[in-house]
Amino acid sequence: MVESNSFLLLQQITTMGLLLLVVLTDIKSRTIPNRALVILAIVVISATPLSVSHLAVAAIIMLLGVICFHYRWFGAGDSKLLAICAYGSLEHWHWLILQTAFVGGVLSLAILAINHLSGIGFIKTREIKTVPYAVAIAGCAITTIHYV
Repeated sequence: MVESNSFLLLQQITTMGLLLLVVLTDIKSRTIPNRALVILAIVVISATPLSVSHLAVAAIIMLLGVICFHYRWFGAGDSKLLAICAYGSLEHWHWLILQTAFVGGVLSLAILAINHLSGIGFIKTREIKTVPYAVAIAGCAITTIHYV
């Protein structure tokens, strides 16, 4: 039993560390490292019971992500991260999507406000052209991934 608890703790720490890495790289460079996503997928799959329905949800999210990426509405790394986190959220995947949309919307409004304040000279910063959506996805994943 102690080995099982130790393995779960390792999975939790690894997941949190990878989500933090993804958020920091998305904020800094607006990219999400594929290596981090592969490792996160391995951890999530190893901690989550196999379910065809949850796999289908993740696949649909990936398909919609490809479409959104084509129209430049969403980054490719963001769609992969969302699909991985949705699979790990099991039956709570819909809450992940809803929370991510809400937090992402608030984040987008904050960036619009920063750009406006910068445009009128109230603050000195460069215009922010894209939204680091991994911040919203990872933050909401912490509340929905079943083993975290």
